[in-house]
Amino acid sequence: MDRNELTHYIKLSSIPLRKLDRNRMPIRFAAGCLIDFKKKRLLLTVQHATGDMGNWAVEVRYKPSKGTRLFPLNAMTFLASTSINNPKFQDIDFSYVSVPKNFVSYFQVIKPNGQIVLEEKRKVCLAEFDEEPKRTESYGFSGYVMPARISNALIMVHKIYLDLKYIGIEDDYYIFKLPMRYPGHEHFQGCSGAPIIDTRGKTVALVCKGDIDKNQIYGISLKKYKIALEVTYGELANGT
Repeated sequence: MDRNELTHYIKLSSIPLRKLDRNRMPIRFAAGCLIDFKKKRLLLTVQHATGDMGNWAVEVRYKPSKGTRLFPLNAMTFLASTSINNPKFQDIDFSYVSVPKNFVSYFQVIKPNGQIVLEEKRKVCLAEFDEEPKRTESYGFSGYVMPARISNALIMVHKIYLDLKYIGIEDDYYIFKLPMRYPGHEHFQGCSGAPIIDTRGKTVALVCKGDIDKNQIYGISLKKYKIALEVTYGELANGT
């Protein structure tokens, strides 16, 4: 992809997730990505953002005079690990849930008066399960951050981050260097779970956390946890 194509692809790759209160108003924010896997459409995200339960939904589409349609998610599947040396279960920062096969969400630009000036379907991402990131590649991600309320409207800033460089791996996390000084956590809160994508449009990881002192973003490895999807939805789930 050229740079314009890549920027557009990354813009449409991140699925906005909202935790709702009793009045169906959003109170927490995260992201995810859609992939097709073993004839299923899955939403992948990170456990620290959504947990395994809670009133979480995907922001699907705004329609004038009707408001924003939300798609409620079922309980997320998440993982935990243990070992002989550390028998206590530790949560793994990866979670997922199946959605309808034809499920889509829309990226929209909306004026303060409610007029829609741009609408595009968000991407179903190409997950790259078979290889690790490369130091010669560039990576990017996007998401909605810095929520604010104006009257009854929720306003968020859509950010696109490009030109991240892969520098190594630590436990389950790939480490990416930002091309600029870390701007502060508020510029990334709401991006947790967003896909980290290479210049071919392949998703290799999901955004998990950042390090303000090192200008780094950490992403959970998709390669390592493909087996979890196989157990849940693939041949292993069918005993073959």
